[in-house]
Amino acid sequence: MPEARKATKKPAVGMQNLQRRSAEATEDYLETIDSLIDEKGFAASVDIAERMHVSKPTVTSIVKKLDREGFLIHERYRGIKLTQKGKKLAEEMQSRHQLITSFLTLFGVEESIARLDAERIEHGIHPDTLEKLGAFTRFVLSNPELIRKYRAVFKPITDEN
Repeated sequence: MPEARKATKKPAVGMQNLQRRSAEATEDYLETIDSLIDEKGFAASVDIAERMHVSKPTVTSIVKKLDREGFLIHERYRGIKLTQKGKKLAEEMQSRHQLITSFLTLFGVEESIARLDAERIEHGIHPDTLEKLGAFTRFVLSNPELIRKYRAVFKPITDEN
């Protein structure tokens, strides 16, 4: 008798988007927490809420979730510390953000615009694409005459354009 195959269901498109948004939120929170710890020596919920433009209860909810998932340790009234897992992901996201920002500024994109665009791009870019983008960026930066030639032909994009 042939073995019956189990039907495997793919998550619904809406569910995939929800999972992606959740992963992006995790990455953004960890990046923000790491940045605050670097700047101030600690990350307080009020600072996270202010930086991310969300309410304190929202931060509290997300911090509890990230604690359960092993990205950070939150001791009530003592503060937030990233675990190795959380620190690693935060640093990966910061590295992606910086690389994409550098890439965009090569084309003359204003740095403030490049940072905003990098925030939108960094979560969805495939690792292979990111690797190639990094190699290209390093190549161009090590050959400044290429940047000069490009900018001589194409006017840089600025806030004034």
